[in-house]
Amino acid sequence: MMLPMRRLALSALLLAGAASASQAIQPADMAAKPRVQVDYALHCQGCHLPDGRGMAGKVPDLRGSLGRFLEVPGGRAYLVQVPGVATSRLDDEGTARLLNWLVAQMGSPQTCRPAPFTTEEVQGLRRNWLRKARPVRDALMQQIPAATEPRKRSSLPACPA
Repeated sequence: MMLPMRRLALSALLLAGAASASQAIQPADMAAKPRVQVDYALHCQGCHLPDGRGMAGKVPDLRGSLGRFLEVPGGRAYLVQVPGVATSRLDDEGTARLLNWLVAQMGSPQTCRPAPFTTEEVQGLRRNWLRKARPVRDALMQQIPAATEPRKRSSLPACPA
C-alpha cells in the first residue's frame, strides 16, 4: 500500500520539476547572450528583476537611478559596496564589467561623466561592504541633484570619485 503512494508522490514531484525547468532560462538561451547579460541574469535579476525595476519598498529600482549615484561623493563606492554586489560570486573583473554595463543600460548620470569602474577599484571597495546599506542609500539619495535638462555628454564635468 505504501509503495504506490511513494510512486505517486515521486511522479508528482518529477512532473512539477519538469514544468518549472521548462520555464527557466535554458543554457542555449544563456549562450546566445553577451557575458555581461548572463552575469546580470545570474547575479542581479533575482532581486532587481529582468528589467531592473526591483520590488517597491524592498529592492531599489535601477532604471534611471543607478547612474545618479555617480553624481555625488560616496555614490560610486556605494554601488560597489552594497551587499549584493560586494558579496556576489562574480570576480572583480566581471563585477566592474557588469557595473559599467548597468550604468549604460539603467541610466547614466545627468550632471557628470563617470569614469569606467576598474577591476582594481572594485577589488579595493568590495572588501568594506556595507552591512547596513539602507541608511547610506537614503543619505546619498538626499544629495542627488534634481533631474536636469539633458546636456551634451562631452560638455559634462567628470563625476566625483
